[in-house]
Amino acid sequence: MHNGYIMKINRVHFYPILAVALIFAFGGLCAVGTAQDKPVSKTAKAGEYSVTLKVLPAESFTGPHHAMVHNGGAAAVTLKGAEAPNHHLVVFIEKNGAPVEHANVRIEYRELGSMKGTWENLPVARMYVAGKGVKTTHYGNNLHLAPGKYEARVTVNGKSTATYRFAIGG
Repeated sequence: MHNGYIMKINRVHFYPILAVALIFAFGGLCAVGTAQDKPVSKTAKAGEYSVTLKVLPAESFTGPHHAMVHNGGAAAVTLKGAEAPNHHLVVFIEKNGAPVEHANVRIEYRELGSMKGTWENLPVARMYVAGKGVKTTHYGNNLHLAPGKYEARVTVNGKSTATYRFAIGG
C-alpha cells in the first residue's frame, strides 16, 4: 500500500513538470522558426555601385501608417490581393558612399531547386521611407515568396549586375 501512495504522489508532481517542459520545448521551436525568418541583407558590388539587397516583411504604401512613399517606376504592389505579398524585396544603391536617388534598376529572382526555376521580373518601384526623405531611396516591391532558396539578380543602369542567394524560412 505504501508503494501505491508514492506512485500517486509522483504522478501529481510529474504532470505539472511535463507541462512546463512541453511549454519550454514549444517555445524553443518557435524561436528556431523566428530565427529562420530574419530579414535578409546582403551587399555586393555591381560595377561602380554598392548594392545591398534586403528581403523584409511586406510594407504598406498607402493608409494612415504607410511605411513607404512611392516615388516613381512601376506601381507599388499593395498588401491586398489574390496572393497577398508577404515580403518586400528591395535594393539600396550607393555610389562613392552616397545613396543613388535615380537609377534604372532591374530585379529578377527565381526559386532554386524548383521545377519552374525560371527568372521572374520584379516590377521595380522607386521609393523612400515615409518621414525620412529621398536619402532613404531604394528600389523594389512587395511580392509573395514561398519558403525556399532563391537567387536574385540586380542590374543597375543596364550594365552593372550583382547576384545574390538567400533563403526564406518556413
